[in-house]
This record gives sequence, structure tokens and C-alpha cells, in this order.
Amino acid sequence: MSPRRAKQVRRPRSSGRRRPGARRAAAPRGRLREGRIGAGVIALAALAGVVLTDRIAPVPRLRELYVTGAARLSDPELAAAAGVARGDALGAIDSAAVAERLAAHAWVRSAHAARLPTGILVMAIEEREPRAVLTGPQPHALDAEGTPFAPVAADAFPELPRIASAAPLVPGEPSPALADAVQLAERLAGLGLPPALEVAIGSAADPAGSVLRLRGLPTRFLLGRDVDAALPRLAKLLAAGPPQVLLATTVDLRFQDQAVLRGEPLQAGAAKVAEPRSIAAPSRGRRSG
Repeated sequence: MSPRRAKQVRRPRSSGRRRPGARRAAAPRGRLREGRIGAGVIALAALAGVVLTDRIAPVPRLRELYVTGAARLSDPELAAAAGVARGDALGAIDSAAVAERLAAHAWVRSAHAARLPTGILVMAIEEREPRAVLTGPQPHALDAEGTPFAPVAADAFPELPRIASAAPLVPGEPSPALADAVQLAERLAGLGLPPALEVAIGSAADPAGSVLRLRGLPTRFLLGRDVDAALPRLAKLLAAGPPQVLLATTVDLRFQDQAVLRGEPLQAGAAKVAEPRSIAAPSRGRRSG
């Protein structure tokens, strides 16, 4: 190709000026965009370091707070938790202390903070995700680790299962028993079962086992200690659809190959209950839970 021809097909360089009427996409004010942009800004701030910020900061005061990773918490809530505000002296802001204060918030699992020499404080947080609600005098949201991390109203998160436990509540401390209860409730969909309404652990009916209630059914299902064996039996039982299950108050699934049904009291307030019924052939096998 001749030089003259190459010159003709050479694409013009952009002048950097926008066309008339074109608008530049505005970044969201007060909240950093998610993803690689937010991570990149924090990485650059970490590389710049606090010393560099102190030496060349052209802005002596905090101008903006940018947040990434927040979905439930609002910017004012996060600013209050961080203990900073616009107009604060930029050099006096300790990023590590800000991150520590943010991480102390009940709804924050982890937090990082970095201040930029342009007067911007970037706060990256990971929020806790409620997976169930622990019932009691003061209900608490539960995460996947079984940690009662924040008090909530009794009717909060109606779509989540309720977990009842006879053990005392220890806010902020993970509990393996509560984590197992949360996991039990989340396994039901994979077995074709209705969502869990409540999982009780350490109940009066079975101090050492789990008791399950499903949405749309009044029946209480005693699962015992061996939940892995009881849940498939429950799925098979409901798939068969015997009408007596819908009329029973309690279905005991702690036996290996049968379900024992117990009905309502014969009379209102009476202590005597209907005789237990089994919907499977009697088994010599012992209870599995």
C-alpha cells in the first residue's frame, strides 16, 4: 500500500470533545459503582498509602464518602457507623479505625476503608445476609453460620423460616446447632418439600432432636437426631399423600421404616390424646434418632 493510500484510510484521532447534544454518563453520587471499579479504587488507595496522602493532599477536608458492597444499609447509616462526616480534616482520618468501626456494626461482616488525596473516603463492606429468624422474647436475624447478629421485629422477613431453640441466646456468637437448623430449612426445596415455617431444636417433644413445621401444613414432624435419614422419609410420605397425615397433629419420623401419627385431643382441654397410628408395617428396627 502506498503512503498516500495509507494516509487516506488512516482513521482520525478523537479530539476528546463531545458531540453537540451528547451527555456524559454521570457516576452515582455518594455511592461507588460496584465491581472492578470499586476494588480498583481501593487498591490504588492502598498503594498510594497514608504517607502519600498526607504529603500531597490537595484537599485538606473530607469532601465525599463513597461506599461499595452496601445493599441494605444506607449511606447515612454507614457514615454514622464510620464516625466521619464531610468537612472532617482529611489527615486526621484513620482508615484502619474507620474499617474497625464499620465492622462492629451488626449488619456488617467485614469492612475496608481507604482515603484518597482528593478528599474522598472509600468504604467497602460485606453485609451479613439473614437466612432465618431466631424466635424468642427478642427475635434475631440469623446468618448461615448460625450467628444471631441483629435484633429484628417478630414479623420481620416473613419469607424466612423461624428457628426456635431451647438454648439461651448468645448474640454475635456462631452456633453449630443453629447453623444446622438453618441448613435443614434450606435443604427442603431440593427434596421437593414445601418451605419450612419453623425448625425447633431442643424442644419438649424431642429434647435431642429437631421438629419441623412446613408452610401450609399444621402437622409437626419429629425428625429426631438423624435428619439425613428422616428428611427423605418425609418427602416420600408427603409424595404418597395419605389423608391421615393432614389430620394428624404430630408425625413421628424417628423410626427407620414407619411414621407414627398422633391426632388431636379427643375433647377440648382433655389430656388424653388419640392412640398413635402407624401408616407402615410395624418394624423391629430401632429408632434412627
